[in-house]
Amino acid sequence: MARTSTAMSDDATQQESGRVTRERVVVAGLGRAGLDHACAFAMHTSAELAGFVEPRSELRRFVRGIGFAAPSSSSLSRWLDKRECDSLIVCAPADEAVSLVEAGVKAGLAVLVDRLHVMPGEIAAAVLFHPLFARARRSGALSPERVNQVRASASVSRVFSPLADPGRDVIDFLLADLMLLLDAAFGPIAAVQAHAQRLYGTWIDECQVDARFANGLTAKIEASWSAPDYPSAAMVIECSGAEGRVIVSDDALEMDMASLQGRVVAASEPSTTRFDWGDHAPVVEGFLKLLSGDASVGSALSVSRAAGVARAVDAVRQSIQADGVEREVKS
Repeated sequence: MARTSTAMSDDATQQESGRVTRERVVVAGLGRAGLDHACAFAMHTSAELAGFVEPRSELRRFVRGIGFAAPSSSSLSRWLDKRECDSLIVCAPADEAVSLVEAGVKAGLAVLVDRLHVMPGEIAAAVLFHPLFARARRSGALSPERVNQVRASASVSRVFSPLADPGRDVIDFLLADLMLLLDAAFGPIAAVQAHAQRLYGTWIDECQVDARFANGLTAKIEASWSAPDYPSAAMVIECSGAEGRVIVSDDALEMDMASLQGRVVAASEPSTTRFDWGDHAPVVEGFLKLLSGDASVGSALSVSRAAGVARAVDAVRQSIQADGVEREVKS
């Protein structure tokens, strides 16, 4: 996040004042992620899809052809020369993302970057605001004061042939989001030891990490996209301590502690998003709530947290390259 905005108020206040103030959003990059974000922002009552930035003219023509009337330009500077906006959503390839982020920050825009591995500005609200993980954090079940052992895993079925290029590996696809969730629960990671397996080509398919948090807590973390029977990504965190045990996943929260008891399934826990705009809905909702000054999301969605997790991911890669030698996470 590049700025804090108080331009938006909640829907009730807007209705009482007789006006609606919307965050004017420009999406940069019109691949699959850019189109998904565009659809989600266009359907949100607190946002206005103000335009697009895309250097490839055929994609600019495509987005107009499928029904988006917002103006587009080949560069952000050209777009801003003629128009105004409040936020920049960067969905461009990695080699273009950094310059776009720098330009957006220089222009005083709020910046949201798609995918944590591209730039430490990602808001992984889909993970942080998943109803069960959010409830587990609110209850205090996931806290360093209650637990002394942590195991966490993320799995999905993604099998590639040696000739197929997935464009990223399991560290970017699963591990980064899981580490962001662990950071939100237990604080920053101070050091890691990591090993990896490459099963189907040059990309990392499985990864095991021994993590040490700044508060002394340790965790064993695993990520795999070669796990069978997981068509969708699934995350599990298992904690134990003197009070008992807690297991939280995408499907259920099970608490068996002296002061925390019970089982909650995903179907019974309401989502924090007001409408379903697809997979990017929680990201859009969290981003706009943060800009409005919503205190409930401020601590979870912060630049320092995302940057710290990005550095932890870098340390994981360094440890893998050094055959599992411990690497400290730069502060």
